[in-house]
Amino acid sequence: MKAKTTRILITGAHGQLGQALLANLPWLPEFSPSRLRMEIPEASLVSGSAVKPRSAIAPGSAIEIVALGHQQLDLTSADLPERLSEINADVIINCAAYNAVDAAEQDMAAAMALNAEAPERLAIWCRQQGAWLIHISSDYVFGNVFGNVFGNDLGSVFGNVSGNASANMLGNAPRALTESDVCEPLSLYGQSKLAGEQRLLKANPGALVLRTSWLYSRFGSNFVLTMGRLLTERPELKVVADQVGTPTWAEALARLIWQLLIWFHLKPEKSAVLSGCFHYAATGQCSWYLFTQEIAEQIAKPQCNSAPSSQAAPLQTASPSQAALQSQATLHSAANPAPITPRCRITPVSTAEYGALLNRAQAPRPAYSALDSSALKDAMAAMPSAFRCYLPKDYPSPIWLSWQAQLALMLSGLGASSLG
Repeated sequence: MKAKTTRILITGAHGQLGQALLANLPWLPEFSPSRLRMEIPEASLVSGSAVKPRSAIAPGSAIEIVALGHQQLDLTSADLPERLSEINADVIINCAAYNAVDAAEQDMAAAMALNAEAPERLAIWCRQQGAWLIHISSDYVFGNVFGNVFGNDLGSVFGNVSGNASANMLGNAPRALTESDVCEPLSLYGQSKLAGEQRLLKANPGALVLRTSWLYSRFGSNFVLTMGRLLTERPELKVVADQVGTPTWAEALARLIWQLLIWFHLKPEKSAVLSGCFHYAATGQCSWYLFTQEIAEQIAKPQCNSAPSSQAAPLQTASPSQAALQSQATLHSAANPAPITPRCRITPVSTAEYGALLNRAQAPRPAYSALDSSALKDAMAAMPSAFRCYLPKDYPSPIWLSWQAQLALMLSGLGASSLG
């Protein structure tokens, strides 16, 4: 009998989510790290050749991974269909995107090419070849769904803004946004992401769009790594307090995607596991200001020995326990075991005030874009429970945790260790 093989193409493999997917492979009992081959031509970037691990997901089965960055696979090139046919993937996870929100205001053509036209071309190829497409989108497809819910009085919305983050309540904040809420993006970036969703699903209704929000991780450049550094370097940080959303750990999203992929692999017929548009974010909501306060508080806790480093270690082929040590080495300083207490004052400001401080034009952002993930959670709850036996007991499941709990896992270095 011919062995069952699922070939997975990860586009945008140099980005946060691409690296998180590769750093969170489902390590199975008979998985052979020695068979996992990667090329790392640049620091902390994974790219190049096919990754072909031997998998114990099912007897005689295998998962092959092809992880490519922009230089290896340009999604805007004319020969994209031919390149895709050469790779011949059963699943494509499209992590590639034009994410420069402000720059998109001056370069809409580039944003549309990567965020709208490329997903449509991927969708057409997948439909023609019978492959499943998972596409990552953004909360910025929403505008001010509930109007100017916060007004100009930040104190009335966030309570005692000088208190700690856990004490501040978003009492006046509306419900989290569902997939049925109207999308009216305020920025050209948001317009390009919405156009990508619409074109993709029109070309291939069997594709899956996952909207997520405020991604951060130990990889690349992101809000948590930047704030962790600035909190120890500056006497004061002025942070926007009238934009509310849901911070989401990229490695939690990666593990959710792996669960979907394992289910796809185990299906007798390779067909879409889920289709349409779903939201995924951590639970809860906060402003950028409250997010910064929480980062500061967690960095000051004993289990966090330093602010996070923006230089992620190169991806290693390791077991979950080894990966935990690597994560701790990245996030902590062995030479300084004492907890760091940032002596930085965190001051809430409005979006308008922050724009004036930057002294440059900013793309408009939604005032409220917290995402409700309950539809996806319900859909995944209906998945056969049998597939879970293929995930080791020490394979973490932080998927449905609060944003504070996900942040704690990332900062404490426990993200790749046992969660119980």
